[in-house]
Amino acid sequence: MFSENPGQRTVFSNKRNKCSLTPVPAVPVFMLCLFSLLALIGFAGNAGQAAFGQSIAITEIDAYTGRENAVHMPDQLPMSRAAHGDRDISVAWLAGATNRYSHGVLGDDLEASKLVVQLRDGSVLDFELAASRVFEDLQPRLADLDADGNDEIIVVESDVNRGASLAVFGVVGGELSRLAGTPFLGQPHRWLNPVGVGDFDGDGRLDIALVATPHIGGILRLYRYQKPTLEKFAEAYGVSTHSIGSTELELGAVVPGWPRDRLLLPNQTHSELLLIEWTQSELRESARVKLPARLSSSVIPAGDNTWLLQLRDNRFMELKLE
Repeated sequence: MFSENPGQRTVFSNKRNKCSLTPVPAVPVFMLCLFSLLALIGFAGNAGQAAFGQSIAITEIDAYTGRENAVHMPDQLPMSRAAHGDRDISVAWLAGATNRYSHGVLGDDLEASKLVVQLRDGSVLDFELAASRVFEDLQPRLADLDADGNDEIIVVESDVNRGASLAVFGVVGGELSRLAGTPFLGQPHRWLNPVGVGDFDGDGRLDIALVATPHIGGILRLYRYQKPTLEKFAEAYGVSTHSIGSTELELGAVVPGWPRDRLLLPNQTHSELLLIEWTQSELRESARVKLPARLSSSVIPAGDNTWLLQLRDNRFMELKLE
């Protein structure tokens, strides 16, 4: 149970804006930063047009303890978290710590070389990457992407020469196999951070949301799972879900809804939170809230349309969609 300080709740102004979707070519870092600035300006337009009457309320609360750390599995990567499932996979974790990829975006020089799963029957399977690859991640994510009753595993796989890719693994024929993946970002030390899964286009099937290069451009990308590929159907600049060197990966969240799920994401500076939706032709901002200080923690679910978070000035806040 999380307690809340008494006091008046402040509802901040809401805005509905759109961000045009265009293909994103490989560009230098300074251009990514410029595009990010332009996207922030674009997101800030059309003030006062709230979609569906949606508003975001934020209230200061008492400190909370956060989520409990799960028991570590054999050879589990330090600082990582195992994922527990209720379908064919009982638990999945990252293992085989290695320092063969010198990026350190997650706080140290260790990455995983293996993905391991324990099935419902107790058997254990693993997938070991080639010497030029690592799992540049701290948590595998379980989701039944194709609605066949079995879980797929979503994880960040990085190549020492080509940077990060979002990869989907699954159990096929008694073996743990790579089923699909996005293209690698194209050069070393380029990373992406999965946000989560949801039905973002309203077709009744799960999609995947990620933020590519969250530190230098922040590109939100939405994908449909089309084995053996992931089909990108939307993207926009101007968001970020991670701070360099942090182990906090969940600065954004999927917001369940009808007819489509939405996304709650920080802007590039982590000073605002944006509610973003797909509208069949473009990504639109439904609402935004300016935070009293910059976001520093993961956004923790705490009930229907409610999340808990911590700011860099060590204040704790409750955020609620109303």
